[in-house]
Amino acid sequence: MMQIPKVGFLFDIDGTLTYYRGVDSVVDILLINDLEKIRKFNHPIWLVTGRSVKWVQEVFFEHINETLTNHMNIMGEYGLITIFEGKRKKRRLPREVTETLQKVQKLSTEILCEARELECIFSAEKPDRRCLWIEPKEVMITIRSLPFYGLTTKVFLKLLEPIIKEYKGQLNFASNPYAIDILPKSICKKTAVERAIKLSDPNKVVDNWFAFGDSEADYEMGKTKKYDVHYYHVPRGISPKAHNLIEKILTGKIPERINPI
Repeated sequence: MMQIPKVGFLFDIDGTLTYYRGVDSVVDILLINDLEKIRKFNHPIWLVTGRSVKWVQEVFFEHINETLTNHMNIMGEYGLITIFEGKRKKRRLPREVTETLQKVQKLSTEILCEARELECIFSAEKPDRRCLWIEPKEVMITIRSLPFYGLTTKVFLKLLEPIIKEYKGQLNFASNPYAIDILPKSICKKTAVERAIKLSDPNKVVDNWFAFGDSEADYEMGKTKKYDVHYYHVPRGISPKAHNLIEKILTGKIPERINPI
């Protein structure tokens, strides 16, 4: 009988394990069932996301049974906040980095509110009116889009060009159609993946790691030189593609890597 190798999984959430309905991230049941199959094989699962740990636990986990949620670990805010085996850890940053983030959030909010005559709302839920929607985070900054009101990330990035230029040596500005994430320059999904693997596989018993993502920021998951991570870039919200790849992996096969064009 063929022995299936020990493998590990790293998943982006939005657009990968969920699909978008407008700007709402909706859980994809097909892939939740795949996560349950992975758990039954006792393979490690990490959620590597820009979302807050609070959002993952209170929104995403609402659609998943307790056994599965207890099996999964979280790299929230690109790894700034970690939940591993039920224990929570916040990554320590230099004081000047924290102060820079606070300053940039204040400046960005002022620029966007003044330019578009907006009220600023901090909320994990989509507002029901035109406003500047800031998603609450513990460390990083997330400005969410409201395309119905013409408040797109493209518009925001244009208005924030002076700030992006001034702080490009200190901060990353990662964007997609749904949000702009502002975080320390040293933090990305590559560093999050490296920390995840180091935590869950210190004795290197996992034969292969497989990462799935849908956005430009997710490409970083496959760029680590410390570990051999098979990265699969799947179209946003196209769950059958990810499902078929997972099915192959669970039978002991290693599909050809799907990298960005």
